Amino acid sequence: MASNDSNSAANRAFDFVLERQATIFDAVRTAADRYHRFNHSLIEGARSSAQEWTQVGQHWLDRPTDLMGLWEASVEALGNGQQRSLALFREWLEDRVEVQRESSEAIRRGLGDVRDVVERVQANAPEFLRRGIRRNGSEERAIAEAG
Repeated sequence: MASNDSNSAANRAFDFVLERQATIFDAVRTAADRYHRFNHSLIEGARSSAQEWTQVGQHWLDRPTDLMGLWEASVEALGNGQQRSLALFREWLEDRVEVQRESSEAIRRGLGDVRDVVERVQANAPEFLRRGIRRNGSEERAIAEAG
């Protein structure tokens, strides 16, 4: 009977380990997805900026005397670039907040699972081990109080 209980506790312990491993791998996959998404946004922003500034250059070559048109095109390209930079920073900041939230939750779950496993292992430990644990704990307290 005790053998079934210990096997069951061992199986639950390994299940917890497998769940934690799955959580870690999911976190790594999610981080890779975020990194890919951020890089994509960065590249698309650079591409758009390059196109806009090329159009400003083309406008200047087509009408070199149209200073007001050149000014308007330059201001628009500059404003769009700043808007993209702010959007990219916001995306990066939101990703950091999400990573923090996910990490905290994973750690909290992991610690809770470890606590459950330790409690179950202690409950299913053979009696002579539990007596030894209690005796060692009381001996340590007596030594600490005496010292």
